[in-house]
Amino acid sequence: MPLTNNFEFPTGQDRVHLACSPISDHCIFSGMASSHTDPVGAERDIKSLSAEIEKERVEYLKKSKHLQEQLSELRSEIEGLKVEEQQTDLDRAYQESLQLGDDKYTTLRKSGAGSAKSRKDEIIKTMALPDQEQDSQSEKNDVQIFFEKEDQDACSVDASAFTAQFHQIIEHLLMQMSTDKSTLSIDEVQENNLISVALLKQLNRLFQYKNSILKEELQKVIKEVEQKFAKLQNAQQEVSLIVKEKEHHLNFSSDDQKIALIPLEQFFSEACTDESKKELNEKCPQELHTARLAWELETRKRLGEEIKQLEELNKKMIAENSALKKKLDEFNPLLLSVIKAVRPLQELVGWDSTNDTLFQERLQHLPRPLFFIFMEIIAFNDIYDEKISVSIKGDLAKLAVNLSRSSSLQDVSEMEADTTDGDILTSVGNQLDESRVEEEKRMQENLREYHLSVHPLSVQLEITLDNGCVLLLKLQYLTRLKLLSVHTNVQLPNEASAARFSHFLFNESLLDFLFPNDSGTTCPDVAMAAKLQYYKCLFHFAILFQPRIDIAEEIETVGRMYFWLQRLGNLMPVTQQRSDVTVMRTDLNLSDLNISDSLDFLFTVVAAMKRRMRIRFSLLQQLISMWSLELKYPDSVASWSSVASAVEFLSWRCATFADFQNHEATKRQCENKLINNNDWFFKASFKLQTLQLEVLLAVSCKYPDVAPKLFFCFSKNSDKYTSFNNEIVRAMERHVNFVCIKKIPPEYKDEILSVQFKCVPILMHLALHLNFGIDENRDSLIDNLLPNMHRGRDREPPLTCVDQFISSLRANLFRTFPDAALNCRLFFNFFGKSNKKETSGGHSSLISDKNYVYEISYHNVQPGKMESYLKNYENYSKLLEHKSSAQLLGSWSTVYGTEDQAIHLWRFTNGYAGVDETFQLRVRDKEIRLLSDEFAKQCQQRSSSLALSFAFWGEPQPRCSENLYEIRTYILKAGTMLEWAKNWEKAINYRRKENQNVAGFFAQVGRLCKVTHIWAYKSLENRRILREDSWRAPGWDMHVAYTVPLVVKMESNILIPTAFSKMQ
Repeated sequence: MPLTNNFEFPTGQDRVHLACSPISDHCIFSGMASSHTDPVGAERDIKSLSAEIEKERVEYLKKSKHLQEQLSELRSEIEGLKVEEQQTDLDRAYQESLQLGDDKYTTLRKSGAGSAKSRKDEIIKTMALPDQEQDSQSEKNDVQIFFEKEDQDACSVDASAFTAQFHQIIEHLLMQMSTDKSTLSIDEVQENNLISVALLKQLNRLFQYKNSILKEELQKVIKEVEQKFAKLQNAQQEVSLIVKEKEHHLNFSSDDQKIALIPLEQFFSEACTDESKKELNEKCPQELHTARLAWELETRKRLGEEIKQLEELNKKMIAENSALKKKLDEFNPLLLSVIKAVRPLQELVGWDSTNDTLFQERLQHLPRPLFFIFMEIIAFNDIYDEKISVSIKGDLAKLAVNLSRSSSLQDVSEMEADTTDGDILTSVGNQLDESRVEEEKRMQENLREYHLSVHPLSVQLEITLDNGCVLLLKLQYLTRLKLLSVHTNVQLPNEASAARFSHFLFNESLLDFLFPNDSGTTCPDVAMAAKLQYYKCLFHFAILFQPRIDIAEEIETVGRMYFWLQRLGNLMPVTQQRSDVTVMRTDLNLSDLNISDSLDFLFTVVAAMKRRMRIRFSLLQQLISMWSLELKYPDSVASWSSVASAVEFLSWRCATFADFQNHEATKRQCENKLINNNDWFFKASFKLQTLQLEVLLAVSCKYPDVAPKLFFCFSKNSDKYTSFNNEIVRAMERHVNFVCIKKIPPEYKDEILSVQFKCVPILMHLALHLNFGIDENRDSLIDNLLPNMHRGRDREPPLTCVDQFISSLRANLFRTFPDAALNCRLFFNFFGKSNKKETSGGHSSLISDKNYVYEISYHNVQPGKMESYLKNYENYSKLLEHKSSAQLLGSWSTVYGTEDQAIHLWRFTNGYAGVDETFQLRVRDKEIRLLSDEFAKQCQQRSSSLALSFAFWGEPQPRCSENLYEIRTYILKAGTMLEWAKNWEKAINYRRKENQNVAGFFAQVGRLCKVTHIWAYKSLENRRILREDSWRAPGWDMHVAYTVPLVVKMESNILIPTAFSKMQ
């Protein structure tokens, strides 16, 4: 069947010939009309055509109705054929299509499709000759061949060809619509349009068929990829299972290998004779392991029998104790009668025993932790300080009432503890009435009171200071939380000043942060914290577990719970189970209590409280002097400078946190939380000629751990200038708040605020001397400070240039005010400039001033070969000292710590040149290499490092007397070596009591950020005594608090010197 169809369209005078192929990429048009009619005629033609079209439409409807009737008849015939089970031609075509692999849509298309022209002929034939029979078989064959050819062509043509044909047909339709239709009849127009629509349908069908083929191919590819991916996943799972099985088999170990056996040397010494030991050594390791297991079994059986004997002995002792207790109970009535009989005699003599009896009764019912603290304070009062007194307060009548009420509340607690989460969630869904809500609130309040119940008896501690202040501590015991709390009160010597300043400095937070990170506002016990949080949130239907919850709401009721207070009450660690509340004094065995260690810690706590109280009282005195508008400084500070006489003190008043939040000078500090809402705030104003200064003072509640902060606001001729955007004023604040505090001598630590305010007049003189052109624009100030030669055109110099020029102008200030120069130059320097000469080099040159280099070697020796190793190393060290400048200062073996370890300390007096010389000898000298190999064979692992000695520590020297040595190693955080050296430069003075400091090194090669301290003691007992003496010394605990945060890891080893060591 040809694929090219020729159509002719009548267009008036000429005719258009269209040659169109469904597969080809072009359509050929010819015979286009060249003439056009006028618009009026065209409108007339359109109207006539519309009438004709309407007429044709009516005829078409009639014909379609007739065709519909024929279609219904055909359908009835088809239904009859189906009933008679006769197979139609359509059914046979559908079966053939199924065998060929075609879908139902292709079958319908093949059976019912055809060209537009053939369909038109069929319609005409049907209408003209309804009863005429047609040769359907031949026609079906022609249609099948036609569609097969079209399908082959559609598979071979690209999608762009379909697009081009589509555009050609559309252009033809548009061209036909624009031509004159007056010469064409309605039939011709319909025929032309029908042909165009048929071509478009044919093109669409081919394009859809092409897409279906591509889709099937894509589905096949996707299916293959999915199958391969599934195979890959299965292979990966099989590989992972094989790897796990392999690891399981490789790591397989029998249960007997998990038993902790005694060391081999101990086994040979206890379980074997010389002959059996020889036999076991000759046998295989498996038999040796079996023998050790048998010995372990016998040993454990023997120990089990011993435990049974001890248990029987324990039962006998318990029986004896119960018998003794019965005897004491029998003597109790007799003793009471004796006491009753002696009482008239006591009254006759004049001895009132009422108070003593009351004291004994209170002491008997005192809780164990409070009783422990009470005994500690009594011993402390007898040994150290007589100005500390202790007493027991409370009402015994409330004790029985408290116990009965606790039992009733305990029932409520148990009932609520049995409530499950499901019950709680169920109650959430229900609508609770007001009575139920009130009942739950009451139960919550009862539970809170139950868990925060305080024992009726308390211990009151009074500490009297040399300045007349009295610190009162009320120690209480929380019976359910099993923790200690404290209430603080202060009695000042001057009642008037105390009443005036009672709102700050001496509140409940006086003991906060007495030790690092101990604020007293968190629950120290993890278990009790979770329990308290549970009952606190029970009726909010949310159970929150926080190990250290905030108890700020309960502080007013129960007081503050400090960690050091729990340790004083022997409640450390506080997470362990403790016994019940009320115990008799006779139940405690005082011989089991380590009173010496407890007194040492109590001494540290009392010293810290006295120091805190002394500093707070000193601060209070300084503030009182400023309240009178007089800069009254202590004698130690008043002699610094005489420039303050020219400065007028205008005003001093208290301020609030809201004032600081709204002030321009402190607004940013409040936003950055540099100022706390719990701090104390003041405002002061000064005047020097035309210059005025407003000082905003914030005293931290953590004072003296946090220094007071001063903020400046200058004004000249009623024009205010803040430190918000002025670098010079900010530099003054940095000097007063940081530089001055860092450089203040130790003897002025209690007068920090006076020192800071002593700097204020000097800074005002400096500002006045500079003509203080302070402006919101910083360039006006720089114009007064720097000449034009130091600045580029329209360029602002860095702040360091400003500070350098101010330092040069400071000399002019000192010449103007010689007293200020004489008294202030020694103690601080403006804007952080150091008086020392600038040093070059790294940290090593700053903390080490010797050219000596030290090598510290760690050798882990094989067990049982230490003696031969030391002999070989002695020969090696003698030969190396003979051929080089290296010196073996110390050689030790470990007793406690890493066992079977030897440590050697070498010194190179020529610095790194000596290290290079020794290294070359170790590599090239055959004798040294031979001796080195001899002791190296007996080592399991070796490591060494090069280090320098701290300058403040001193160089290590040989020691003749016998000593026990301790090597302590510290791994520091990166960048903290200078801070460590600065703290230990002062702390080493506490550890030189008996020349126990041997050496201190910091690593240069090897494990960096590593510090090594070597100490010498007569014995371990001597070590304990010296270390405890250091802890008793005031100030040592502060050095420890500063250095502990710098440490990442630390280790201690106890050593004994070898026979060839120069340090014995």
